[in-house]
Order: sequence, then C-alpha cells, then structure tokens
Amino acid sequence: MLKGIFLIIGAATCWGMGGVAGQYLYQYHQADMIWLCMARQILAGCMFLLFAAFVQKQDIFAILKADTWNIIEFSFLGILGAQLGFYYTIGLCNAATVLQYMAPIYVMLWMSYKSRKIPDGRELIGIVGALVGVFLIATHGSLDSLAISPIALTIGVLSALSYAYYSIKPGQMLKKYTAATLIGWGQLISGVALIIWRNPFTPAGHWDMSGYLAFAYLLLGATIASYAFYLAGLKIVGPTKASLISCAEPLASIISVVLLLNTELAGADYIGMACIIFTVLLLSLPKK
Repeated sequence: MLKGIFLIIGAATCWGMGGVAGQYLYQYHQADMIWLCMARQILAGCMFLLFAAFVQKQDIFAILKADTWNIIEFSFLGILGAQLGFYYTIGLCNAATVLQYMAPIYVMLWMSYKSRKIPDGRELIGIVGALVGVFLIATHGSLDSLAISPIALTIGVLSALSYAYYSIKPGQMLKKYTAATLIGWGQLISGVALIIWRNPFTPAGHWDMSGYLAFAYLLLGATIASYAFYLAGLKIVGPTKASLISCAEPLASIISVVLLLNTELAGADYIGMACIIFTVLLLSLPKK
C-alpha cells in the first residue's frame, strides 16, 4: 500500500511541476495550448509503445483487436478530456484546479454505487481535506476569485468527470495489458486526433533552449513519468484512494512555483498545503 501511495504522490508531483512548465511556456514563449497537448501526447505515445514492444516484448496491437472501443473511450473520454479540458479551463479562469479536483467525489460515488457500500469515514474526511486544501491553494481563500463564466464551469466539470473516468476505466484492462501499452495507445490516439485543429510541424510562439527544456520536461516528466506512476499506483491502491492522493498535485505545483518562479505564499496557501498533507497521511494509515 505504501508503495502505491508513493507512486501516486510521485505522479502528482510530476504533473504539478508540469503545470509550472506549461505556465512558463504560455507566459514567456506564447506557446499554444492545443499544440502542446498534441505534440507531447503523440511523442509520449510513441515512446510508451516502443518500450512495450521492444523492452517488455508485448504484442502492442492486441489491445486494438480485442478492446477496440475500450481503448478509444479511454483515449478520448479519459486522457484527452482530462488534459485538454484542464488546460483550456486554466485559460478561462483560475478555478480550474478546484473544478478538476472534484473528481474524487465522482470516483467515490461511482465506487459506492458499484459496491453498494457507503464510503468509510476516513475517505469522507479525506475528500473534505483534499477539497479544502485545493480550494485554498487555487484561490488563496478568496471567494471573489471563483467568479467563472458558464463555459469555464461546464468545461471544468467535464474535465473533472474525465479525470474520474481515467481513474476508473483502466482497472480491467490493466489485468490484461501492461500500463505502457495502455498509456501508449491512449496518448497516441488522443494526440493524433488533435491534428484536425493544429499542424504538429508548426508550433506557435518563439522557442529557445529554455523553452525546449520546459517542453522536454512536459514530455518526460509531466507525461511519461506521471502517467506511468499513476497507473502503477492505481493498480495497488484502487481508484478512490488514487484520486484522493493525487490532490497532492497543487501542493507540488505551488512548491515548484515558489522555488522556480520566486512566488510568495499567502497564509491560506500554508493552510491549504497542511490540509492536503493531512489527507495523504490519513489515507496512508493502515486500517485496523
């Protein structure tokens, strides 16, 4: 269980630092959000599939024959919906993080429905702690900053549903295929679909060495490492705990912003960080 928890924390950390890299590319290099998602998903998908085929010796095309619709659903409703929805909502308002991290509630409701059991007290307390922490970090405790447009609210909620779906859907497929095969096709299919909107060979913005390094991290850290860690941890701790522990992502993000972009923290940020740490520790304790 501890191994699974550390894997999910590792995934959240990689993804959180990826948010900083993405913010840097948007702010200083005028990079295009859709192009970034498309390029990193296509490249990451190819790398995962090459690893599965040549290192793990997997038949990477078996999943396309036996689980065609499952992998298509996972690609579009899970990976593409969560990633593109999240970054698009960030461009519309700063409440995107709060909206996406409603996902643990959806996961818990679905798992309770499937098992016909009410979540235990620890998980309910964990949801409250995670949401309070994310809210404080994303808004600095000010309700005024939650003023969002209807389109931002709609896309943000749909992104959270995609994130929940991403936590639930892979369960059965991971029993038949390696995580590298599953993520590889999911990333590649969803990335290729975005070619309809952007030419992959003409990136927007201006690029220099620092821009290429930030993109390299988005590919290797925030995409390959985060997805590999998350699915490996998901296999151990299950979807409910995985979605709750992944709320450590804004904690990693804010620490990265402080260390790399010299951002000062407000009192609400410290309280929010404490809430998220409390949630992770609470879920890490073994049940009697």
